Amino acid sequence: AQFFYVGAQVGVGSFFIRFAKFTAEVPEKTAAYMWGSIAMVGFMVGRFVGTWLMSYVRPGKLLAIYAAVNVGLLLVAISSSGNTAMYALIAVPFFMSIMFPTIFSAGIKGLGEDTQIASSLIVMSIIGGAFAPLAMGYLSDTYHSIQVAYVVPMLCFVIVLLFGMTISKTEKLA
Repeated sequence: AQFFYVGAQVGVGSFFIRFAKFTAEVPEKTAAYMWGSIAMVGFMVGRFVGTWLMSYVRPGKLLAIYAAVNVGLLLVAISSSGNTAMYALIAVPFFMSIMFPTIFSAGIKGLGEDTQIASSLIVMSIIGGAFAPLAMGYLSDTYHSIQVAYVVPMLCFVIVLLFGMTISKTEKLA
């Protein structure tokens, strides 16, 4: 799950400027400013909101909900145009915010003496951030559409959604 989450995170951000330019005709500098000032602030706010929500919603369930929202947002970004597509993509980091720590903590929970090796393997899974952009670039070049490339992070969030649903079933009620 961490491999796919980091792949989605890097992919979504890496191609945003190109996405904004071709879907909403936003100049590159403006798109870069929007990513840094709206999307990344949304990421930070999402972390605080998500942490607060975990007082009321089990982490696995919240992870699944956030992943499902991101699948929906990416469907909008892929299938629409203009500001609708761009703002749907800008909203994605808010819902990515809890994913890394939630996946990490769920991945090492209850492992006892195997916790160190498991945490090392989960941290190494950030290599997904190198693979997703390659796949996205290939799809973008092949289909001459940056929007088509965003199928890759959407599928990555489907994997995170499935992981969240799986761990949600094993979590104790708070």
